[in-house]
This record gives sequence, C-alpha cells and structure tokens, in this order.
Amino acid sequence: MGSLAAMKEELHQRLWSAQEKWFALRETGATKHELKIAGETRNLLFWGKTHLDYEHVLKRFVEFCHERGRERNADIDKRDMRDYLMQTIERGASASYLAKITSAIVKFGALYHKFESFRSTGRKISALVRERVAGGAIASPEHQRVTPEVAQRAMDRLRELDERFEIKTGLPRGYHLAAELQSRCGLRAFEATERMTPQRLADVDVIEKGGLERTIQIPQDLLERLREFFTTTGAACLAPLRAYESALRRAVEDVGGRATGTHARRRLWAEAFKNERYHFYLSLGMSPEKAAQEALADTLEALGHGRNRRELRRAYLRSA
Repeated sequence: MGSLAAMKEELHQRLWSAQEKWFALRETGATKHELKIAGETRNLLFWGKTHLDYEHVLKRFVEFCHERGRERNADIDKRDMRDYLMQTIERGASASYLAKITSAIVKFGALYHKFESFRSTGRKISALVRERVAGGAIASPEHQRVTPEVAQRAMDRLRELDERFEIKTGLPRGYHLAAELQSRCGLRAFEATERMTPQRLADVDVIEKGGLERTIQIPQDLLERLREFFTTTGAACLAPLRAYESALRRAVEDVGGRATGTHARRRLWAEAFKNERYHFYLSLGMSPEKAAQEALADTLEALGHGRNRRELRRAYLRSA
C-alpha cells in the first residue's frame, strides 16, 4: 500500500500551492471579488487560517481513505467523501462541524480536478444535515452571545489593560478601540484590527471583505479617537488580529462573562440595528410583518451580506 505520509505531504503541497496562486494573483492587482465573479476561486486559498484548518481536516480524511485502500490522493472520489461524512454524522458531529469538513473536502475535490462531483455530494449531505437538524437528530449551531452589560464591562476592562500596557511599555495599544468598533459599527474582528489602517480611515470608512467594499458610519467621537491613535503611534493598523482576540477573551473572563468569540459583538450590534430599523419602518406606517422583513434585510446588508441570505438570519438575528 502507498505511504500515508506521502499522501499527506502531497496534500500539504497542494494546499500551499493554492495559497501561493492567490499571492501571485494579488500581486497583479486581482481582487477576490473579481475572481469569484469570474469563477476562478476553486483552486485558491485566501487565508492562512483557512489553510491550516483545511489541512487539519483533510489529513484526517486522507487517513480514512488510506484505510479503505486508497494509495493516492488522486484516487479518492465522491464515494469516499460520502462515506466519510456519513460516518461523521453517525458519530454525532454537530451541524457546524459537518459544514466545516464538507467545505474542506469540496476544496480537496477542486484541488484534484473533481470539483463538480465533490460539490454535488456536498450539497446532498448538507441537505441531509438540514433535515436532521430540523428533526432534532443533529444539534444546530450554537452561536456565541454576549449581553450588552457584559460587553460594556469587558470593553472597560480592555481599556484598562491597554492603559496598563502603555504605562509599562510606553506604547499605546488600540485593542479597546477595536472592541468599540465591533460594538458600535458591527465590524468583523479583522476589519476592526488589521484592516483598520490610517489610509482606510482617511478614505471615509471603507471596509472590504473578499474584494467587496461597503461604507460604514463611524461615530464622530470614535473616529476622532482613532485618528488620534494613528497620529500618535504611527501604527500601520489598529491591532494584530490574534492578539486582540486573546485580549478580548481575557477581558470578558475578567468581568465574569463566559468566554465568547469576537463575533458575539457583531451579533449584539446586529440585533440592536435590526430593532432600530424595525421601529423606523413601523413609524412609516408599515405592517409589523413587512417592517420586520425590511429590518432583517437592512441588517444583513449592513453586515456586508446579501439582503436575502436566509441562512444567516438565525446566526445573527435568531430569526428563521
């Protein structure tokens, strides 16, 4: 039988090559959005974290296939994918974990020129998972939440930690500003940290994801403090993403909250924004049903998603 180590090493090289292809395209001025529109993203990986997550998942998938007698990654097919996912379902995996590994294995298919068959299998398995979630046989994703009170106390604690850091090192730190951006503007963590640069701030608050752009309104008081931070520090961005995530987790725990991810603040902002839009539409004379529908759509759009992304309503707004 072929070496499992060789199969894993080849997988590693394919994943790394997929990321290098993106690096090369980015150097030419290509954007993720343009590539998506052109259908050129199948053999690309954009994020280092995605690369690492996929490699971890796919090495386990390759181990499963090797035990079934596969000697080359190129011989792995949709039947292996189906059986692996069904086995994972029967072992009690959650819907969120199943979605993660399905996405990774579809990318595996793309890297070995079997995208269509793997995508088709993935869609069938995803439909089965949705049915089982509806029937209660599979746990639905539990999205991390935080109360407004805990969020505020954690932000105050983060400001205190930043002040202590500056006293100790003489260097200002903007983690509390990143948390405030998430809480008051609904930004993703990477938008509020590594993507929040002096240039982006000067360009009237434009944030991008995957080549897409949207304009956000930063409250004037926060905008002034951000400008002061960049002027004082000369920093290239507001904060390192991973360091910010760790600091925020510590701050939440310090104030007695349950450790949640940074996305919890984005969800909290989304709920407040939705309620504000709902009451606005009611004031225009809309029926409660129509007002709720428009408020949901406005909120998804403000978050940087399509207005009709129904699958995101429960994730952000606890609405079907």
